[in-house]
Amino acid sequence: MPLVYLALGSNLGDRLANLRKALALLEANYPVKRRRISPIYENRAVGMGEADDFLNAVVEIETSLEPEALLDACLEVEQSLGRKREGGWAPRTIDLDLLLYEGFCCKTARLNLPHPRIAERDFVAIPLGELYPEGEIMGQTIEEIIENLPANELRRTDYELV
Repeated sequence: MPLVYLALGSNLGDRLANLRKALALLEANYPVKRRRISPIYENRAVGMGEADDFLNAVVEIETSLEPEALLDACLEVEQSLGRKREGGWAPRTIDLDLLLYEGFCCKTARLNLPHPRIAERDFVAIPLGELYPEGEIMGQTIEEIIENLPANELRRTDYELV
């Protein structure tokens, strides 16, 4: 089964519980098997004004789902946990993003893989680098991506996603 890297984020309600529930729902309802989880990081909500800080993590999974079917599963989990998509950047109970899908690249109206903004987001690149340090994305190593990030306000937490 291919390895896939998913980003999880939450800044509404019980953020840690939201991350845990999202992963539990994916594993309970879809052919998804967790392999490894990054540490959980906390960061300010970029572009959202006075919104609460986010908790973010990256999880490495195995799945038999094709990329678009996995995207659908993630969207269903988001909806079941109260995610409202109202356009633009807004606070959210849960956000699930497909970052990388082993052996697969695409750019469609629904899905871009690898995720096109990995290199712009410290809250994605840094936890991804903890799980996939040898990775190369869009012609750059994870290490290069992290080195080229602007100064960040990312804080590693003691929370765990188990």
